[in-house]
Amino acid sequence: MQYIITGPQFGLGKECEHVLRSLPDWFGIEEFIVKYVKEIHDHPTFTAKITDEVVGFVTIKQHFPTAAELYVLGILPHYHRMGIGHDMLGNVEYYLRTHGTKFLQVKTLGPSNNDVSYQKTRHFYHSMGFSPLEEIKELWGHENPCLIMIKHL
Repeated sequence: MQYIITGPQFGLGKECEHVLRSLPDWFGIEEFIVKYVKEIHDHPTFTAKITDEVVGFVTIKQHFPTAAELYVLGILPHYHRMGIGHDMLGNVEYYLRTHGTKFLQVKTLGPSNNDVSYQKTRHFYHSMGFSPLEEIKELWGHENPCLIMIKHL
């Protein structure tokens, strides 16, 4: 399987929407899918494509010149665990480092919620060099504790 990593580009919300909809264990609430599609459209997004189909994407938010966030990302389920996420994040990190960014954060469901899908997500981020910083229950509610993970670039 050959794929091409592209980015950063703007205006890709509609191109990435089918990836979000293919991941109901992570993106199962319609109002949030709509919000993410708008945010993807308005922020720099890196994609993984096979032929012309987006099979994965990473959208970043640059909060400060030295600090950015992996805002939303996803890969079609059929392509999980094939190195696409690793390669996309490598490109994102290279881009951010060359533009002076020193810190990268990601927010995900915290470990005090035992969701199996998010256990895999946290494991992926850990394998990419992210460390847990803080779990905040007030941000998304007590049922959905937010874990902030960080990485020094």
